[in-house]
Parts: sequence; C-alpha cells; structure tokens
Amino acid sequence: MRKHLTAGAVFATAALTASVLAGCGSGDGDTIKIGAVAGLTGQFITAEVAKTAQRVFDDVNESGGINGKKIEYIVKDDAGNAQRTAQVARELADAGVVAMAGSASFTDCAVNDGFYRQQKISSVMAVAATPKCFQSPNIAPVNVGPFTLMTAVLLHATQKLGDKAICNFTALLPGDEDAVREALARWEKLSGQALRVNDMTVPQSGDLTPYLLKAKEADCDAILFNPSEQLVVPWLQAAKTQGMQDVDFLLLAPAYTDSVAKAVGGLGLNVYAGSEFEPFTSDSLANKGWRDTVTRAGAAATAFSQGGYLSAKFLVEVLKTIKGEVTRDSVNAALRDMTPIEDPMLGTPWEFGPGEAHAPNQASKIVRLTGLRWVVVDDTFVTVPNA
Repeated sequence: MRKHLTAGAVFATAALTASVLAGCGSGDGDTIKIGAVAGLTGQFITAEVAKTAQRVFDDVNESGGINGKKIEYIVKDDAGNAQRTAQVARELADAGVVAMAGSASFTDCAVNDGFYRQQKISSVMAVAATPKCFQSPNIAPVNVGPFTLMTAVLLHATQKLGDKAICNFTALLPGDEDAVREALARWEKLSGQALRVNDMTVPQSGDLTPYLLKAKEADCDAILFNPSEQLVVPWLQAAKTQGMQDVDFLLLAPAYTDSVAKAVGGLGLNVYAGSEFEPFTSDSLANKGWRDTVTRAGAAATAFSQGGYLSAKFLVEVLKTIKGEVTRDSVNAALRDMTPIEDPMLGTPWEFGPGEAHAPNQASKIVRLTGLRWVVVDDTFVTVPNA
C-alpha cells in the first residue's frame, strides 16, 4: 500500500479574529485554506499523499481557482506522534482552514475526532487506517480501509476461490479488536460460513512459524493475515519453508507493494491482496487522471498517492457547488447535501452526507502475486453489501 518518500511540509500562519478561532474559518481573504495532517517524518511516511493533493489544488488554481479564489493548501507534519497530531490540528484550525483534505496520519482520527466536531471541521481523508476514522460525523475517508477490506478479501476466497476452511491470523493494534471482529462477523453473515481458526494473538514481531503450524494442523484452505508491510515477507518465507504452496494467502493493502512483490514473488505461493482503489499497478483507463497527476507532482505512484488525488479531487468538486462565500459552514453544508460522486477508481460512489459515521468506499479489486509483480485477478470490484 505504501512506499517511503521524503518531502518538506508546507506551512502557513494567519492572524484571525475571535470568531475564526472559535471555528468559523472562512475564505473571506485572498485564499481558500484547506488543511491536512500527514506523516512527513517518523515511521508512518505519507508524503506522496500531500504532494499529489497539492498538484490537484495547483491545477485548480491555474484554471482560475474556486469562484475566483485560489486554494491555499496547508500541510502539517505530525511525525506520527500523538501529541504533535493534536498540536497541528489546532494550528490548522487557528489558520482558518475551511476543511481538511489529503490527511494521512495514523493518529489523526483517534486524537482529533472530538476537536474536529467541536470546531466544525470536516475532513475528506485520504488514507484512513483506524476504526475512529470510520466512526465520526466529521470524517469521510476515500479509501476502503482495513476492516471492510478484510470482509472483501474473505468474500473473494469464498465466492471466487471456493475456499471452505478459512482461517484468520490477526496482529491487533490498540483499539482495533472490535472493528476486526465486526469485519469477520460481516463476512460470516454474508457467506454463511464460519472461520475454522480465528487467532487474534499474532505479535508485531518475532517468530511467526508457530501460527503457520497451527494453520497446517487445522488444514486451512485459505489464511487471512493483516500484517504491516514489514511482516509480510517473513510470514510468506516461513510459509514456503513449511511447504504451504497449496494454501491461498489473503493479505490486505499494506502487503500490496512493489517491494513485497520483488521480495517474495519467486516463492511459488498463492498470494492475494485487496486494493484500496483501482489497483495502482494497473495501467487502466480508470487510473489515467491520477497517473498523470502523480507524475507531474513528482510523487510516488502508490495507493497512498491515489488517496491524496481522490480526496483533493472530491473536495474540489464539492467546493464548486457552493454559491457565495466558501466558509467552514458553507463547506460543511455542501458536503452533507452533496450528490454522491461516481469515479472509475472506486467501486462504490463516494459521498460525505449527513450521517454520524462514514465509510462510503465499500469495494476492492483483488490482485494476485504473479512472478515478481501484482496482477489484477478480476476487472470487477468485490463490493461488500450491507449484512
């Protein structure tokens, strides 16, 4: 799902009135301010997201802006630090941002959800990875996220691969357990099947062989594993050592990277992964606009940069519907009253809407590791219906 890329943040400050500080940010000045919280340093690097979103906004500005006003994109680096995440959100609110777009921070949703509600700031999030991102009235991610993706890849195993004995091995992150259980239960209800093994005790590091031996003993046809990128390679190498060439390995978007393909593509295993959007390795017509934008931005072509492109693009489409001044209030109203946006990079329409929680992207395409590259298995999205 991601590649590391270094880039500098874009910083801006503004002197604001008391009403703005209270959450009434506006575009009454020379620009319309849009904010983002990103990981430009630290362990969760998402710099390509901001670079791609910036290019989208630059294109709009070069075409005359929104109602004659240019977009000023203010990106703050939280360095993956929760205290810094809280601080930069307050800096953006004080700067008078009317909305957020292109945020890609592992800590943003959990730390700032309450603050965004208080300040009436809406976030069209580029890359959401934690449960809180999908449980807030003020945040609507453009990506599928790990929990719906779990259900989608399991449905692929059930419907397309014909797997019956499906096992789950999960490395839980703090706060994820309920969302993971809901994703698994959603699949069970939709498929009418039950997991043969459901092990949620996998560590973030260490020897993974005991878990694979447990899967062998249970005679699993398919194994769902939700690792961070650094765990994918040792997991699959250990599976090769155990002679598990007849098992379907089901992985999530963090495993879908060029580096993983090159590292384990020669192992001869059946490896599948879900994509966040139209698979980023595909040269499909659906990816044409993003690929052109990311190239001109000088950013890495990853699922992360796809999220940056779509979040900026969707917010721009909503901003164009606003009659009169673009303020925090008018943006909020436009997002909640918007017509759903259909885009070929998504399997379901994206919308913000008036709900108390938002998870509009409910579809994924499945890719398979073939040689040293990922190949799209089916040119149709696996769409997760409501259970």
